[in-house]
Amino acid sequence: MREKFRNLQSCFSFFSKKLVDAPEVNSRGSAQKELIFCNFEITDPADININIAERKFSKNYALAEWLWYVSGDPDVKNIGKLASLWTRICDDKNQVESNYGFYLRPQWNWVKNELVNDSDTRRATFVINQPYHKIKNNLDYPCTQYLQFFIRDNKLHLGVSMRSNDLVFGLCNDVFTFCLFQQLMLNELKDAGLEIELGSYFHHAGSLHVYSRHYGMIEEISAKEYPPPELKLYLNENFTLNNCLNLPSADMEKKELLNYVSHAEKVLFND
Repeated sequence: MREKFRNLQSCFSFFSKKLVDAPEVNSRGSAQKELIFCNFEITDPADININIAERKFSKNYALAEWLWYVSGDPDVKNIGKLASLWTRICDDKNQVESNYGFYLRPQWNWVKNELVNDSDTRRATFVINQPYHKIKNNLDYPCTQYLQFFIRDNKLHLGVSMRSNDLVFGLCNDVFTFCLFQQLMLNELKDAGLEIELGSYFHHAGSLHVYSRHYGMIEEISAKEYPPPELKLYLNENFTLNNCLNLPSADMEKKELLNYVSHAEKVLFND
């Protein structure tokens, strides 16, 4: 069964409630509540902000992470200043396996051309998780398996398959990220002459889970109703993967990074 939501916030709220009573597992030494093989659809991939106080979702950090993905640079020297997770899981070269842009960039034009040349194609796929990840960096085994675009009814739809998703951090930032890549691909297809609109975002998670440290959070969230976010993020149609802003590779201080992301937000999105 596929759940359907108008935005990321309602999706997050729904699964917070579902996970409160979910079975508990102990994976990799930590207790988690888990749902397996979850599927959902978000009908507006521009409605990806979350205004739930308990979650403390940082749109600025989510945007910084996306800009880092756009760069395709697996080095964590800058993104690690904004989220310590990346420095905890990097290898001895200060790199991680989960910069998704590292895999999307080499495949981007091929996928775009497939969609341009055949709007009914079923080949518009990106592969992320690779066989070599099983032996490369045990601390960072990419959660994303693959992405697939479809054009149906003159709308561009994106589906993403995840082997594993932490509800609180992973799912929220991943959906934010992939919805922006969906808009970026839409820009390029329209620039190539296709008369299409933004479709739905589809998500599959083999394991959707919440860690024990967040049990209290989801219990609080499940007991409340929240007004929808007022802000939507419509990517400026002039941006493509090649000319889009991205997180700089040069080493920057944290304050510089935050200022850069704030500036990028003003440039990237339509009011």
